[in-house]
Amino acid sequence: MEKGEALLNLRNLYRVFRESRKEARRSATLAVVGEGARVEELASLLGAQRTMRGAEVILTVSGGDSAALSGKGVEHPGEVPLPPPGTGAGELAVRVVRALDEDYLVPLARGYPAFRRAACEEIVRKNARQNAVIGALPIPGADMPVMTANQARMVLNIAAAYGEDLTLDRARELLGVLAAGFGLRALARQVMKLVPFGGWAAAAAVGYAGTLAMGRATVLYFERGGQKVGERELAEIRSRAAEEAKEFVARFRGR
Repeated sequence: MEKGEALLNLRNLYRVFRESRKEARRSATLAVVGEGARVEELASLLGAQRTMRGAEVILTVSGGDSAALSGKGVEHPGEVPLPPPGTGAGELAVRVVRALDEDYLVPLARGYPAFRRAACEEIVRKNARQNAVIGALPIPGADMPVMTANQARMVLNIAAAYGEDLTLDRARELLGVLAAGFGLRALARQVMKLVPFGGWAAAAAVGYAGTLAMGRATVLYFERGGQKVGERELAEIRSRAAEEAKEFVARFRGR
């Protein structure tokens, strides 16, 4: 079996690859506009342009401690708090990303490195939630093809967000490298020990934790320029994902 087929058969791989490449080819432009001393600082921090022309994501600063977020790439427009001067873009990036239309996560991250970590975490969490719901469906055998396709799409979208030029061969290579030795079975056993429920809840927890852990390992891989993630780090990622899956399923059951 070829490397990339560790996650998908060739036909499904090609479909997921085409979808991911389409995401990678979409562009997004960020603008910081308005008045006050902070406009230039924020534009420089984020790598944004200073005019609204052609921008899909717009931060309008009016001199206070917040900015208005708007634009056609923004699903939830509104006010976002600005970070204190000199503290970086961390929390601002998270808030902007959470307000975006899903179609703009990869383009914004690809074009503006300050948003990559936040955008990829959002991509990972969205896919983890989807796979939890899929795992909970009472259709034996129907969940794995869809879950693995979601995980493959997630991996390739993260690759695109970090500026990877996607070709079919590169997609197969990436999926093989990131799936090999990931330890999904070990993670499943870990989750089953933590989740005090059976049936659909256990399946949802495994889907959530597996996707969360694979996504975070992928982000770490690209942040290090393609350096393989060590087993100790993978174990820590799996442990954290299992704990978060337990909390997620508990909240899901409580609804």
